[in-house]
Amino acid sequence: MKRPASATASDRWVRLLLRLYPSDFRDEMGDAFVEAYHDRCRAAAERGRGALAAVWLRALVDSLWNGVGERLRPAVAWRRSGNWGRDMELAARRIRRSPVFALSVIGTLTIGLGAFAVVTAVIDKVLIQPLPYHRPNDLYFVWRDYTAWFDLKRGWVGGPDVAALDTAGGPIAGAVGLRLDQRTLSTNAASAGNPELIPVMISTPKLFDLLGVRPLLGRTFAPSEGGENRAPVIVLGYDLWQRRFGGDRSIVGSDVRLNNTPYKVIGVMDEGFHFVRHSSLGAPERADAFITFAYSLAGQSPRSGAFAALVRARPGASPQQIMAAVAAVGAAIDERTFNHKGLRLYPVGLEADLVAPVRPALVVLGLSALVLIIVLTVNLATLLLTRAAHREREFAVSRALGANRAALVRATLAEAGILGALGGFGAAIIAIWGTRMLVALAPLDLPRRESIAVDWRIGMVVVAVGALLGLCAGVAPAFWATRSTLATLLRQAAVRGGGRGRLRRGLVVMQVALSLVLLSAGGMVARSFEQLLRSHPGFDPEDVLTLRVEVAPWRYPNNASAVAFDDQFQQALAALPGVVATGASSAVPLTANTDQRDVRFPTAPGNTGQSDRDEPLVDVMQSRAGWFRTLRIPILAGRDFAPPRAGAPREAIIDRTLAAQFFPSGGAIGATLVIGDTLHPLTVVGVVDHARQYDLYRDGRPQVYLRDDDDTYGPLYFAVRTTRLPLDLVPDIRAAMRRLDSQLAIADVRTLDDIVNQSVRQQRLSAVLVAGFSLGALSLAAMGLFGVVAGTVAARRHEIAVRLALGADNGSVLRLVLGEGGVLVALGFVVGVPGVLLTGSVIRSALVGVSPFDPLTLSGVVTGMMIVTLAACYLAARRVTAIDPAGAFRGE
Repeated sequence: MKRPASATASDRWVRLLLRLYPSDFRDEMGDAFVEAYHDRCRAAAERGRGALAAVWLRALVDSLWNGVGERLRPAVAWRRSGNWGRDMELAARRIRRSPVFALSVIGTLTIGLGAFAVVTAVIDKVLIQPLPYHRPNDLYFVWRDYTAWFDLKRGWVGGPDVAALDTAGGPIAGAVGLRLDQRTLSTNAASAGNPELIPVMISTPKLFDLLGVRPLLGRTFAPSEGGENRAPVIVLGYDLWQRRFGGDRSIVGSDVRLNNTPYKVIGVMDEGFHFVRHSSLGAPERADAFITFAYSLAGQSPRSGAFAALVRARPGASPQQIMAAVAAVGAAIDERTFNHKGLRLYPVGLEADLVAPVRPALVVLGLSALVLIIVLTVNLATLLLTRAAHREREFAVSRALGANRAALVRATLAEAGILGALGGFGAAIIAIWGTRMLVALAPLDLPRRESIAVDWRIGMVVVAVGALLGLCAGVAPAFWATRSTLATLLRQAAVRGGGRGRLRRGLVVMQVALSLVLLSAGGMVARSFEQLLRSHPGFDPEDVLTLRVEVAPWRYPNNASAVAFDDQFQQALAALPGVVATGASSAVPLTANTDQRDVRFPTAPGNTGQSDRDEPLVDVMQSRAGWFRTLRIPILAGRDFAPPRAGAPREAIIDRTLAAQFFPSGGAIGATLVIGDTLHPLTVVGVVDHARQYDLYRDGRPQVYLRDDDDTYGPLYFAVRTTRLPLDLVPDIRAAMRRLDSQLAIADVRTLDDIVNQSVRQQRLSAVLVAGFSLGALSLAAMGLFGVVAGTVAARRHEIAVRLALGADNGSVLRLVLGEGGVLVALGFVVGVPGVLLTGSVIRSALVGVSPFDPLTLSGVVTGMMIVTLAACYLAARRVTAIDPAGAFRGE
């Protein structure tokens, strides 16, 4: 029978439209596509030509839309590449059909990996990425080791030491000397009413050449721009250039004033240049501008350690060669200057020296993040295993239809990998916000703090880690699905349970164990921080404002004029509304800004005849009357400083440490004190408590306070105790300074509370992050327990229904299920004990005032974990009370 012309035309039209689809679609779906349209065309032809034309037009629109979509879809390339492409496409469809499961997995990964990404960003920027200098691994700081005759291993070097290192040759390519100073900056003489006290780095001319950096504008120092006859030139830091000069590019070639001396601006450093001078005692110090020494370092006193030294190794020189070369220079100086007293010079890598104070905290954070990632992986495996349990019937049907084990593995891993990658993508977004918050919480002296951020490289790593975690977690359900026979899968699908129970329970035990490890570490760090905050530093920081004033020599050339100004300024501060006490000193507690000298008490009963003990190295500070009252440093014996009188002896006040050592039975008041080689002995007029200078939780060196009126010691830190908010005084203080001397600047305006908080900011950050990781791990463990117990109830629904039908009450069945959850928790505690012991040994160095195996903290951690985990078990086990035996039997 001859086919109708309309049927032939429809066939040609449909096959023409099929060409719009990709070849793999035509191969797989072409026949079904043509047959479906034949049926539509036959039905339309019976209704008339108009209906047939409508079907043809609809087919054209559908083919244009779907055909182009099929060609553009990434799944096309995946299908062409083999079974993995189809598996990824099907996995994406399954994820879309289970939004609650997908959101729970992605949300868990987003939070956990986000925290991991934040810590990774910090570790990457601080510990891993090289410093932005030319061959940074060849740069070393050099220190003096004085421990042969007093307790100072990390001391400044002398000027001749720097000169000797620079000319040593061999593996040492060159050296520069550094010193940080505070200078009053003004743009010209007419702008003296707007002075600013800035940190200025003074160095030998080849600092920038040694570092291998170039300026953004202008040039750096020439070799001739150093020494006694140098031209006064200055290189500005980028931040100062932007803040003070508004980024004006014409600043190069113009003059600015430092301490009223004109300096010609020859360059501006790039935004990424943040060189710091490593401190011998405190935090690294950053400069806003750079100038050169107005004297030769070789001509300075060889006995005075007053400079930092930076050396560069020649290409290929090993650290051992540099150490030997530096030690040889030190030995020559010790022989020539100190008569073999034991002075030693030693180098420390620039980067290692910079990160040494924060390395323990970063190691603890890194380990915490690693444990959290493991807990995340285990939790994800538990969720996927639960997901696989719900798909038992699907696996059984797939195996019955001919799917092999490889197909099941691909399907499971594809779904897990997609979920992991999506969680990693969300974590990368969360981490951008998290790093900003961390930088805000981080201590100001955290190395390379300004560069900490999540860039595209870290973001890609987080996404890759998320996908990898998903694949690792997917191994467990994939292994379970492939190791079971077809008959086993069908039997397990029929009874809604199966062999995954032991594997899921094992994963939950691992989660509990890892959570115990992380939570114990978090508890120890938090307890350590609590002990730190409870430490009494020897002073009261509340309601105290501190500020720095430098009485410039070009304004007050002698001691009498400087003392007179300090008196006037202190009186002006005392007259401000709300001020109850004022004082001044050369060092504020917890700033490590003291001078170090050796002292002796010639007639003290505590002398032993051993010079090492009888001439200790102490912290020396210049102070004015009122300092102890303002900071509420207790005066334990004697009195405060008295106003100086002509012919009266110079006065000193010592701390309780020195008094206990040299005057164990009392009698320090009136004793004679000699500092170094001075010809002016001092009389002890008071004994005060020890005000900590370096650490909030432990005493530092013994302390001696000298009366500032006797000999002005340069810049002073004034302290004001007030009944008002301390920072509210700042405008009044600046106005008072302008009335007294408009050419002097006020700097370092901080409350004493801020200084205390800054001193513990690193510990606070560690405590917050580790505690956060710990709580996250505990939450994941609780979720895992909830899932296992809920799955147990679902799997044993028939058994529970039988028990209830035979007379068991809900309470007894509830206790049965809770008992199984309690066993998992107990096993997790047992398995976690070795990890707790190992972690305690690792974090021991980061703890203050608490043992890593503190029984009180460990018992609190265990109790808290038991409450949370058993509560999760109980919430899941309550589902047994909703089981109706009759309904369960009808369902079976």
